[in-house]
Amino acid sequence: MRSGQPPSSIRPIGSERGGVATSLWDALLLFLTLSIWLAVASVLMVAVTAMALGVSLEALGWGLYLPAFVVYAVYVRDRRAVSDDDWLNHPVRSRLVTRYDGPLQVTELVAVIAYESLLLASLPLHRFDGLVALAVAHLPFVVLVVYLQLKAVPVLDSLAVAVTWSSLIVATVVAVGDAGLSASVGVAFLAWTLVVFAGVESRNVADVAGDEQADHGTLASRLGAGRTRLFVVGAKASGAGLFWIVGGAAIVVLLGCYFAYLSTFRYFSSAAKTAGQPGWLPDPHIRDTYR
Repeated sequence: MRSGQPPSSIRPIGSERGGVATSLWDALLLFLTLSIWLAVASVLMVAVTAMALGVSLEALGWGLYLPAFVVYAVYVRDRRAVSDDDWLNHPVRSRLVTRYDGPLQVTELVAVIAYESLLLASLPLHRFDGLVALAVAHLPFVVLVVYLQLKAVPVLDSLAVAVTWSSLIVATVVAVGDAGLSASVGVAFLAWTLVVFAGVESRNVADVAGDEQADHGTLASRLGAGRTRLFVVGAKASGAGLFWIVGGAAIVVLLGCYFAYLSTFRYFSSAAKTAGQPGWLPDPHIRDTYR
């Protein structure tokens, strides 16, 4: 259910005559502003976790890519539900999502079907840990359903996101890679929870003004931008320290590559958030998207 109202400049997608170049430009902006690149990041998370727990990537098989499909589906679904604070904080994304809602819904459905198919093919459903992993695998959908209610409680939405993705990543490695439960598994879960929570709150720093207008409480709106940035650094450093304990220095280097990937695409996503009007876009109402 969308609480926000789109600007009058939005036109049905069928009325656009921008051609291939415009479609490719919009696709790039959607990839960045919808955080679709986080689907690739989830593959890196699985790889780091597997290596930290001594599980080979070959043992994971298609399980390595399992979380990517649900990350894509959940983020597209969340971004499609444009809220009032989305129009304030992410106007370019909100206009694009409104314009391409139909195609995005189709890709979301395809991702869900692929995800469920991979779950059945990858998880050892004849074992207890496989059944637990199956339940955890559907936790993102549960959080998505109650996400608006979670946002009403300061910081709870960020914590729910962190726990959900951390559970999914670790459960995938344990069940598909047959890692078995151990103290190292718990440490890996805690490490990812710290890292993901810090990442979510770091993005909220840029949205403080809009979040306050929409009465959405975040760590940044409570502590301020400076203290939140310090917390983010401390949480990520703590996560790296926990991975050092579990897997040694090599795992921390891999985690550093993960951080570098996130930083790179967050930079591009930030630029896309306020994307200017490309001069070669032919239709005036298409250009309105990038104001």
